[in-house]
Amino acid sequence: MAIVELRDYAHAPTGRGKGLETFSFALEPGDVCRLHSDRIDDAHLFLRALATLEPPEEGAYLFRGEALNFSKPRSLYPVRRRIAYLGVDAALIGNRSLKTNLLMARYYYENNLHLELGGDVLDLCRALGIEDKLHLRPAQVAAEDARAAVIIREVTKEADVFLVEQSFIALSRPTVEKFSAMVRKVVDSGVPCVFYSEMPEFGQFRKKDIFIRDGIVQVP
Repeated sequence: MAIVELRDYAHAPTGRGKGLETFSFALEPGDVCRLHSDRIDDAHLFLRALATLEPPEEGAYLFRGEALNFSKPRSLYPVRRRIAYLGVDAALIGNRSLKTNLLMARYYYENNLHLELGGDVLDLCRALGIEDKLHLRPAQVAAEDARAAVIIREVTKEADVFLVEQSFIALSRPTVEKFSAMVRKVVDSGVPCVFYSEMPEFGQFRKKDIFIRDGIVQVP
């Protein structure tokens, strides 16, 4: 069974894009897709559609075979928890510390405000250089540190789908290499992934290509 299936989906244009004409697309376990587009805004729209962040003009979104109801936003929260999204609009809650941001989902779903970061999360914080900044708010750290916190938040979701937009991964060389190692673990676990990136680090993971040209989605 497909984890995500978009049936007869269509989206109006955003920004300088052409929008997405009616298309169907499915992500199954083990799929690793590289997205190519003649317009950045259309690629961004496609990823947001997969992340359930853009209600379609028409069509159905099925997550593990169940159709989602975009007219009830709260019903989408459990699904969004299962989708790791590293897009240009992925952000932290600005008035909360990095630590609180990393724990926010667990606070909500475990109904416990006295949780601590697990050892695996702390190991990633150490690897990406933010272990000693966890008490600070996003506005108090460098942009790369805030992005690192978002990466850790999404990678540790134990998600069913992993989406990455190149513009988000504006990291220094050592951090990119560590992030690439994290991605390798996600790919090896069989979680389906979609990368919109020309970075050579991600090219090694590609198994399938997706093309968007003049708003037409094609999967050869």
